[in-house]
Amino acid sequence: MFLGLAALIAFLSGFTDVRLGDIQSVEFAIVVALALSFLQPQQQARIEGPGVIIGLLPRVFLMLALIACGAFFSLRLNFYPPSDIGLLKRPPYATIARLIEVAISVCSLFVVALAVRHDPRKFKLILAAFGWAAIVNALWGIFCFGMHFAGLDLSGITLSSRIPRVSGFFNEGGPLGVYLAGGALVQYIRGSILHYISRRSYWTSMAVILLAIVGSQSKAAVLVILLLASLGFLQQRRASLIFVAVSLILPIAIASNLVEGINGYYSNLINFRTEAYERSTDGNLVNGRLMASVLLPRIVEAHPVLGVGIGNYSLVRNDPDILLGLPRTEVWDLHGLGLLGYLAELGIPMTLFVLYIYAYPLLLALRSRGWIFLLSAYPLLAALFGVQLNFAYPWIVMGMALGALSIERQYRSTTTALAPLPRGYVSSPFQTAARKISRR
Repeated sequence: MFLGLAALIAFLSGFTDVRLGDIQSVEFAIVVALALSFLQPQQQARIEGPGVIIGLLPRVFLMLALIACGAFFSLRLNFYPPSDIGLLKRPPYATIARLIEVAISVCSLFVVALAVRHDPRKFKLILAAFGWAAIVNALWGIFCFGMHFAGLDLSGITLSSRIPRVSGFFNEGGPLGVYLAGGALVQYIRGSILHYISRRSYWTSMAVILLAIVGSQSKAAVLVILLLASLGFLQQRRASLIFVAVSLILPIAIASNLVEGINGYYSNLINFRTEAYERSTDGNLVNGRLMASVLLPRIVEAHPVLGVGIGNYSLVRNDPDILLGLPRTEVWDLHGLGLLGYLAELGIPMTLFVLYIYAYPLLLALRSRGWIFLLSAYPLLAALFGVQLNFAYPWIVMGMALGALSIERQYRSTTTALAPLPRGYVSSPFQTAARKISRR
C-alpha cells in the first residue's frame, strides 16, 4: 500500500489545480501516506532506511524549525494586506498555512525515497507514475490549445497574452514548462538510459512533452533543459558537447518565445517606473515577477537576516516604505522567483541553508552515473527558476534521486566491492531488473 501511495503522490504532483477545497490532491495523498506509515507498529518508535536518505532527515527538520522561527519573528512587522482576501491569507494565518504546505511537500521526498529503498522495480514504478503524469499534462494542454482555435476555451490554457499559453493542470504556462522539463528528464531516463519503455514510446512521449513546453512559452523551462544538458556534459568531462546542446535547444528557445520574452522583461524593467504609473491596472506589469524584481531588493535591504516570514511577501509588498511611490495592488501577488524570492521571506542565511538542502543529493551524486546526477540536479534548478518551496514535485524528484543513489550504492557494495566498474560500463541494477521483468 505504501508503494502505491508513493506512486500516486508522484503522479498527482503534476496536477496542482486538482484540489479538495483549498488542499491540493497531492498534499492530501502525502498526509494519508504519512498517517498510514506512522500507524504501522514498526514505524512508531523509529524511522529506518538507507543512510543517503535518513542522513537528510535531521537537516530537513532543522530547516523547517528555522523557517518556523522566522515565521514567529515576522509577527513584529506591520502588514499591508490587499482588500477582499480570505482568512487564511491574513496575518498570521498566511505564514502558518504556507509553513504547513512546505512541511507536507518536503515530507513527500521521504515517502518516495523510502518506498523505493533498494528495489529497482519499485523505482521503475515511481518513474512511470511521474512520466505518465507529465504526458497527461502535456496532452491535455495541447488538446485545450487546439480547442481554443475551434472556439472552445478550456482550463488547460491561459489567455493572458496574444497567443494562448499551454498550462495543463497548472495555473500558468511557466510552472507547467518547468514541471515538463522534469518530465522530459524522467522520460529520457526511462527510455534512452534504462530502456524501461520501447523506442517508439520514448520518442512519441518526448515529442508530446517538448511540444507542450513550446506551447507553454516557458522561458524558465528552456533554461532548465539547457543547464541540465550542460551539467551532464560537464560531469562526464565532455564540455565541448555543450555547444551541440545549445544548437539543439535553440529552436525550442525560439519557438517558446524566449528571446522576445527576455527582451520584453528587459525593456519593461528599464522603463518600469514610468510604465508602472501609465499601466497601473496592467496585472502583468504591477504584479508578478517584474514588480518582484524591483521590490525584493528593497525588502531584502530592510530585512536581510530574518526576512519577513515565509508566505508574507504578499502582505508586505504594499508597504509604502517598500513601494516608494509605485502603485499598490489589491490582488494576492506572488513573487514567482523561487529561491531568489525567498531571500526576502526567509532572509539571506536561511535561503542559503535551503539552497544547501536542495543541493544535498547533487553533492552525493557528483561521482555517480550521469543520469542520477541529472535527476539530483533538477530540484535545485527548478527552485532557482521559480518553483516555490510548497510545490511537491521537485521534492518528489529529489526522493527519486536519493532512492536511485541508494540502489546504486547497495549494488556496488554487494556485487562490485572487489572489482570496480570499468569506465563506460553500462549495466546497472536498474537495467538488470528491467531484463528480469521483460522475461516474465
